Order: sequence, then structure tokens, then C-alpha cells
Amino acid sequence: MEFGNLRLAEKENIVIKNGCIINPQTLDKFEADILISGGKIKEIKKNLVPGPGDAFKEINAEGLYVCPGFTDMHVHLREPGNDGEEDINSGVKSALRGGITSIACMPNTDPVLDSQHLINYIKLKSKELNFNIYPVAAITKDLSGEKLSEFGLLKSSGAVAFSDDGRCVQNARLMYEAMKYATQFNALFILHEEDYSFSGSGLVNEGYYSAMLGLEGISCFSEDLMVARDIMLAKAAGARIHITHVSSAKTVDMIAKAKNDGVNITCDTTCEHLFFNDSCLTGYDTNFKIKPPIRSEADRMAIIKGLRQGTIDAIASDHAPHLLSEKNVSFKEAAFGSIGLETLFKASFSKLFFEEKFSIEKIISLISYNPAKILNIEGGAIETGRIANISIIDTSCENIYKSDDIISRSKNSSFLGQNLKGEIKYTIANGKVMFINN
Repeated sequence: MEFGNLRLAEKENIVIKNGCIINPQTLDKFEADILISGGKIKEIKKNLVPGPGDAFKEINAEGLYVCPGFTDMHVHLREPGNDGEEDINSGVKSALRGGITSIACMPNTDPVLDSQHLINYIKLKSKELNFNIYPVAAITKDLSGEKLSEFGLLKSSGAVAFSDDGRCVQNARLMYEAMKYATQFNALFILHEEDYSFSGSGLVNEGYYSAMLGLEGISCFSEDLMVARDIMLAKAAGARIHITHVSSAKTVDMIAKAKNDGVNITCDTTCEHLFFNDSCLTGYDTNFKIKPPIRSEADRMAIIKGLRQGTIDAIASDHAPHLLSEKNVSFKEAAFGSIGLETLFKASFSKLFFEEKFSIEKIISLISYNPAKILNIEGGAIETGRIANISIIDTSCENIYKSDDIISRSKNSSFLGQNLKGEIKYTIANGKVMFINN
């Protein structure tokens, strides 16, 4: 594996030959070559020949899929504050390994992303690394759930959305005021939905396996009640909301009805919630301790149905790095969270394509075009004139996912030991080849 120099921003002249290009917007695919120059896509056609005298790096994509670079709209980079778990540099490499060219980073860092200078810091790091990092600012100062952040100033500084992810605003009146305030700036809320009175000291999904294993459960009510509340508040306020890491069947149903009712709502789920059910907990593997918890098979199937019918708009990783010392402890003491940048495509493809018979175009739309559209950012399409953010995939590969495969600084993946299909061969970010998997 090779990574490009993240700090060298010069653009490359590239020609991608003989690939099958996926257009996730129209859900079709076609064979053609792509010419990239000056960081942008200059030409797309069959049998493309660069101009005489031009020096081009040629990529032979015969037998491979050429896709828009993926957008992960839910990532924890840990910097500033906890860069032993992950820093921006290692997180970007992990993203590139997974074919991801744009990420939205959550605000629960130390200090919290609730001020202009911290948003500017993230934007500066993005520019330095020539990689698309979109900061998500906190809804409330210090994620306290008590005082609102300055939405207008933060958005003008570059915040792409607002979230208290990792926590949930419990005060309904404050959330309603936040939503009304946000409409002045057409701001997007990315909402972690958790009623603490139902999650409390819970560890896993409340049900058969929590009882069998003697682990305190987290009821679906924890998510469902907050989703119901925020749908009502968003409709009244005219706010734009996105429910993240959807885990319960009832939530999927409520979001479908809210969309039909004209509420400006979108949502995502994670690879863990579409791939596993709570029977995975029988080995007490702390890498399966995430929040919201991995739920029942009925919930998992409702998520698959929601993805198939378009109720669930996107798949995100909720990449949550943790030190070994935070995971290699008792289940009760272990931190919540799993890394996922490098398995966003592989896990989605393995489950949805081979088992659920989703088309490759549909899967790519869920991790490229749709999240970019929700965040209102560049990305999700391969078109002339656009910045070249491209992932090239070999769908014939499969392997057992191992700790040694992981680029992230942390190794706490729920997918360790799983047979995953598909492999990222090249990642082109902002017109430069940044990852090669030989």
C-alpha cells in the first residue's frame, strides 16, 4: 500500500483507462476513460487519448469500478484533545484507505468544536492535507445541553452542520429554540437521539440477549421517543434535521411517515446496524459495544427495508477510535464505539450486494451522492468540470479483516474476523492519487 504525500497539494495529470464508471445520481453505469488535469475532470469518453507532449499518470481500471469518492458524514477524528486515539493525519489516511474523499467530523473533541477559532483550525488542517474535512459544530456550548452555540458565526466560519453527537439535548424547549434559530441560516442538525432516562447505565440492546448475558439493556424507547419529539419540533419550526445512526424499526417507520408528511428530514444508519444483530454479543466482545446499541434481527431487517425503500438516505461509519486500554477491559467498563472508515464500503457491499441483492449503483449512492447532497457539499458525482474525487474498486476481492490491515491509530473494529468482499485499489482526492493498493 502506498499513500501520497498529504502535504503536497500540486495537482497531477491522470488518465483512468477502461473502467466501469458508476453514476450514483442516476443509478447507472457505463464504460469510459477519464482525463484529469489541474485537479478537475476534463473529459469522459471511450478510447480517450491525452494531448501530444502531455505527461499523464495512467491507471488501468480494466475490470474495476470507478466511483465518486465516498463521503462519510459521521466521523470522530479526536483532534484536538485525544490524538492518541486518532489525529487528523491518521484519520485522513484511514479514510483514504476506505475510498473516502470527504468526511464530516463531529464536535465532541476536547475542547469541543463550539467556537470560530476551532472551526478555522479544522478548515486549516483540511487545506494543509489537501483533503476534504467538513467540521460539524456543537448545537450547545461544550455539549452541555444548556446554552446554544452561535450558529451564524460558526456556519460562516465553515461549519457544515450542527450536532451534540455523543450526547443528546434533553431539554425539549431548548431544542425547539435551537431549531427556530437554525432556520435563519438554513442550518442542518445532525441529531444523536437518546433519552437518558431509558439508556441510563445501559450497555446493550434491551432484549433476549441482554437478559441472557446479564448485561443492562438500553430500550428502543431511548431512541424512539427523541426521534418522535424532534420530528414534531422540526415540523413546527420548519427546521432541517438529519437523524444519525438509526437503529430501531420504530424510528425507521416514524421517519418514513415524517417524510410523507413534508418534514425536512433525512437519516443515516451505520454498517454495524445493517450487518449485525444483538446475537453478536454472546462472546462479550467489547468492539460490539456501540451507541446506539446493535439491536434485534427485526430491527436490522427494518433497517435493510428502510435502505431499500429510500427511507434511510445514507450509510455512515460513526468512526469512533479508542485506545486498547479503553476496550480491553470488562464489558461494563469499556468505552462505546467502533472504528469504521476503512470498512464503510467493504461492509456495506458485503452485506447489501451479496445477501440483500442491492445493486452496486444503489450502494455507492448511499455512501457518496446522498450524503454529499444532504451536507450540500461538493462530491458524489463523476462529471466534467468537477473536482476529481474518485475511488476505484475491485469487487472480486475478499479477505478476513484483521487488525494488521487497519491504518487507523486505533484497532477497535466490530468487523475483525469477518470475511469482507471488495477492495479499494485507488483513491484520488482533489485531483491527486492519494492511495494505491498494489
